[in-house]
Amino acid sequence: MSKRILFISAPIGAGHIRAAQAVSQILTMKHGCETELCNVFDFFPSAIGQAILTIYLKILTAFPVLYGAAYGWGNQSRMALFGRELISRFLAKRMLNYINEFQPAVIVCTHATPAGLVAWLKKKGLVTVPTVAIVTDFVVHRLWVYPEIDYYFVAHLALADYLRQYGIAADSIAVTGIPVSNKFSQTNSTEELMAKLKLSPGRKNIMIMGGGAGVLPIDEILNLCNQIDRPLQLIAIAGKNQSLYRELVQIAAAAKHPVKVLGYIDNVHEYMSVADLLISKPGGMSSAEALTKAVPLVIFRPIPGQEEANTQFLLASHVALRADSLPELQAILTRLLFEDNDDLSALRQQAGLLGRPNAAADIAKLLLNYCKKSRIIIKNLKNRSLGP
Repeated sequence: MSKRILFISAPIGAGHIRAAQAVSQILTMKHGCETELCNVFDFFPSAIGQAILTIYLKILTAFPVLYGAAYGWGNQSRMALFGRELISRFLAKRMLNYINEFQPAVIVCTHATPAGLVAWLKKKGLVTVPTVAIVTDFVVHRLWVYPEIDYYFVAHLALADYLRQYGIAADSIAVTGIPVSNKFSQTNSTEELMAKLKLSPGRKNIMIMGGGAGVLPIDEILNLCNQIDRPLQLIAIAGKNQSLYRELVQIAAAAKHPVKVLGYIDNVHEYMSVADLLISKPGGMSSAEALTKAVPLVIFRPIPGQEEANTQFLLASHVALRADSLPELQAILTRLLFEDNDDLSALRQQAGLLGRPNAAADIAKLLLNYCKKSRIIIKNLKNRSLGP
């Protein structure tokens, strides 16, 4: 049985790539598979890929309402569906040679764009490999849905219902949760982690992240927290945004509360382990990671589109609160962290119940079944090609 599995993602937000990495790690370490992770933009002309990223980030930061309108249009318009067909026709063949050279037993897409390209290749009979999709949000956009995709892994039951409305068979959908790295399942002593991370005991730890693309105003949030006259400790993660990092360092130097400013790190799970609260954008992956660590979320100014949809799910699940202004955020922080109530404990308990730490392992097991199915398909095709 071939155990070659090809993951195709997109660099539009880090969550799609982290989902692929989480499942790939399980497959290689526990099941002896050979996996390959690739970026769908590598198959585009370089100018197109760069233009897409630039436009995407500019719209998110400067025109979030426009992004929300485009998201809604793409979810409903027949013209959008026709447009994706044209785009797939133009770009899909660029990845065909790569697929043929690697000869995977299964193709795994963690973003809607590669899912569309592979679906087009399958529709044209150019690829026969079983293809699955891992949806990395708590909502499924219409551009994820293709009859050529053999299997879907989704975050919760309502998404399975949505897919069935568009003709996806119930036995082609698994509700696994969003796959996160097995690091988020590790348990460590809080005291040991606090010492390792050089954090002061006796303070409420507020973790702030989601500003890697400059969308979350971490600088404004730090200044706000500095006005709270209670024992706080702030962990601000700027990601790969160097200008934001430098700005946060300057704010931290003058802050009355201890502020730890971090750039891109690979131990987010350790900081989440000691966080009392996470202020963040509601990305599917970062939210799933927080749920796995049972960290309550405060969502700040979600952008229309999948962020708004993720927010609605998290609020309805009683694992998050929402703030659309800085005064509202300050009131939430004061109430949750310092008033004598059980709200924070209730949020943490519910987050722990909703977290899916085994999602990556569950998906890996199901992918192994598709490796077996791939062998049967290839065998049948070879027999058919022999003819009578």
